Amino acid sequence: MRLSTIHRLLLVLISLGGSSVCSLAQGVDVRGIVSDSLTAQRIPFANVMLINTSRGAATNNSGFYLIPRVPPGEYEIVASVIGYRRKVQRLIVRPGQPIDLNFQLASTPVENEEVLVTAARRREVTEINTSVHLLEQKDLKLAPVIVQEDVFQSLKMLPGIVSTNDVSSRFYVRGGAGDQNLVLIDGMKIYNPFHAMGIFSLFDPDIVQNVEMYTGAFPAGYGGRLSSVVNISSRDGRSDRLSAKAGLDFLSTKLHLEGPAIRGTTFMINARKSVFSETFKRIVNQDVPVAFHDVFAKLNMQLPGGSKADFSLLTASDKLPFSQKSGGGLTTVTSEPDYFWRTMAFSCSFSDLIAARVFVQTFAYYSSYRANRGTSSNSALPPSSTSVKESGLRAQATYYTDAQNLFFFGFDFGFPAMEYRPIDIPGERSNSYHDFVDASAWVRYQARSERWLVDLGLHADIGSIVVGEQSVEGLQPRLNVSYAFLGNWKLKASVGTFSQRSITVNNEDDVMPIFDAWIKVPGNIPPERSIHFVAGVDGNLDARTSLSLQTYYKYYSSLVVYNRDKIDASDPDYIQGTGKSYGAEVLLRSKISIIDLYATYTLSWTSVDNGGLVYYPRHDRRHHLNLLASIQPFAHCEVTARWEYGSGFPYSASLGYFDRLMLGNPFHAPIELETGKPYTAIGGKNTSRLPQYHRLDLSVTYRFTIFGVNGTVGGQIINVYDNVNVFYFNRKTGEHTEMLGFFPSATVTLEY
Repeated sequence: MRLSTIHRLLLVLISLGGSSVCSLAQGVDVRGIVSDSLTAQRIPFANVMLINTSRGAATNNSGFYLIPRVPPGEYEIVASVIGYRRKVQRLIVRPGQPIDLNFQLASTPVENEEVLVTAARRREVTEINTSVHLLEQKDLKLAPVIVQEDVFQSLKMLPGIVSTNDVSSRFYVRGGAGDQNLVLIDGMKIYNPFHAMGIFSLFDPDIVQNVEMYTGAFPAGYGGRLSSVVNISSRDGRSDRLSAKAGLDFLSTKLHLEGPAIRGTTFMINARKSVFSETFKRIVNQDVPVAFHDVFAKLNMQLPGGSKADFSLLTASDKLPFSQKSGGGLTTVTSEPDYFWRTMAFSCSFSDLIAARVFVQTFAYYSSYRANRGTSSNSALPPSSTSVKESGLRAQATYYTDAQNLFFFGFDFGFPAMEYRPIDIPGERSNSYHDFVDASAWVRYQARSERWLVDLGLHADIGSIVVGEQSVEGLQPRLNVSYAFLGNWKLKASVGTFSQRSITVNNEDDVMPIFDAWIKVPGNIPPERSIHFVAGVDGNLDARTSLSLQTYYKYYSSLVVYNRDKIDASDPDYIQGTGKSYGAEVLLRSKISIIDLYATYTLSWTSVDNGGLVYYPRHDRRHHLNLLASIQPFAHCEVTARWEYGSGFPYSASLGYFDRLMLGNPFHAPIELETGKPYTAIGGKNTSRLPQYHRLDLSVTYRFTIFGVNGTVGGQIINVYDNVNVFYFNRKTGEHTEMLGFFPSATVTLEY
């Protein structure tokens, strides 16, 4: 019954698109594509306005805009976006058919003093959602990095996002677990977006056009995860000429190629490979023989009539061959098993205006992830393997109404198959295999008035409803409201419900998780569920300073937690738990003379209830502060400094040691003479805190041109004043292991 209702609603919305022809008698629709004049790359989030009127529109992620019901007359229409010269065209509207008007904008250096605040206004203030950040490629390259640029390392600058160690790109959003983040690139779901040990992500910023980062209360259309969404859109290859870029740093080398293929078609290929394993060993402070590579390729086709087709491919692999470690010509026997990971994903997308006011994007995708943990004669860890394979189809449509309101509707049908094959200590293999339908449909309506902006949606988890895992909980309402006051200030509020049917299997107390296995939520437990409440205020303090204040509360009505009372094999491994997270966030951007300033602060609490045991998870951090300053002392040179402070993470402290009697075989040795084995007495779960963390990083970048080749030379210093930040305490010795100390590095790139 519920599914038929949703289908009828979608049919009604589609029929509205056909009825728009009747409305053209009162005006004419003006529509088109905004793109880069040099590369033909489509430009999202550009503003297209009729000068001296209140009519206008913003381009979507495909660079498409539509201004409905423009009355007959003569106008000037302008397209503008940060980083490009605004372009004005003359427009004559006569009764009749819709007008197709495209814009090709010329890029320009971003130099004026109000760019930072203007960009911030477009990103944080004008968006209706309380918890969305739109990052472009230049934003991802702003902060100093460890050895090489990385998308996820840049996300850690945003409020509400933390990582449990300074060298990992794994992140936790507003108290959510690491497996509660949905990662997408060009419509492909990536189950393992990290290289070995989570040091770097699989995504080079050079392939990125923009990143939509939802830290909570995300709108209908996104589902399957409880905490956040990272939606990455890749660039198209440039259409004017062949371009090549090569880079080398202390860890890896990369090669980037792009350019035109055949008429109306462009390509892009980006490949990275590790070359200096000694650098990796120093970063993680362990003798780790890592080897990794990743390749991203994209083919873009501009079809007649403004339609567009894209083909994207991502492949990556990592190896940790501990058993092959050697020194002095001899192979060393280690206590660590070998590890192997492989990720592969492919997508085909198509976008077009299929009716007068209905713009559609479709994605056919396939994603796979495989990991293996080998054997070692000295290791207590048993061999295991895991794999995920998912193919699916996603379609999303936008209907433009007469009143410039928007309908969004669509569906996503995925077919994941998850396998986990652990081997327990006695050597018995216990396979876990699940294939299921992960299907969803949604509808959203976005309406605006002079001061109000409302986005109301319904996201239906059809797959869980059909099999009976959820009933009304599978119908997930989402609401975002914005009210403008005092000029450019806005009050915002969001609420939404979310569910998740798959989780990762790992030890939540691991200081650096290595092996993640995906499984379907066990049948004895309902899917994980949460509800988000967010409220905030955004605005400009002056022409050069913007401010955002937000508060949030998340309640997890269902979480999958380990069964602490498990005694024998018949007891379940997991039980249902609950949790909550709440806090406040501040984001400040400013421009003072030639200095760009960026500051974020987060105050948060997170707790989990496991059968009556309430504790703080390992990623709970009370205070988190990021300060970043960027300056251009002279042409082609940029200096950036970042200071980060965080209060200590929780951990379970060792209280002491005692001799535990093992009561072995009395025929081999008298029991009364047994002295026992040393055993560690551990305190309450995560009742202690590590010392506070702080670190200063610096980077200098210089751009040059020689003999027609553009180059970049950069130097970074991580932890300038070599502060001792504690990573964890060794339970056997009581000694602490430190995070990354003073660490200089350099990079060089050449581009033609």
